[in-house]
Amino acid sequence: MFHYISMAAENPFRVAKVMAELTRGQFFEYPVTPGAYRVTFQDEYGSGIEVLPKDTVWTPGVTEAETQATELSRFSATRAALSVTISQEAIEAIGAREGWLVRRCDGPRGRFLDHRGRFQVMELWIENNFMLELLTHDMRADYINFMKPDAYASF
Repeated sequence: MFHYISMAAENPFRVAKVMAELTRGQFFEYPVTPGAYRVTFQDEYGSGIEVLPKDTVWTPGVTEAETQATELSRFSATRAALSVTISQEAIEAIGAREGWLVRRCDGPRGRFLDHRGRFQVMELWIENNFMLELLTHDMRADYINFMKPDAYASF
């Protein structure tokens, strides 16, 4: 069970505000890093997302992890999948309002895989560079069933 993930953003305030809207959560300043925000999902697990300025990375400090500024690529290997209670239409409206790419896609990933119909996700490209995969209520069961060890092993 993941309790939170950190992501980078050019405009952490804007991204945190949208993430709170997507999850029906709240966002707060994240005091560990200037200009960062923490989005809480208000669930029983304490789930959330930390949104840090795009030039910030975590490093192993002397006694604990620290953040520091560095030069980064526009894209990242990091992505996250998140179940949401809002509809596909609401996700599309948020993407259109923010000017971010949003689309419904088949999973699992891989252009050479015969995977049509295994599960669906909504790709929301936060600031058009961080892929967040959103699972609406009607998508969630297929995803969960596919990710069970026996089903995934047969894949």
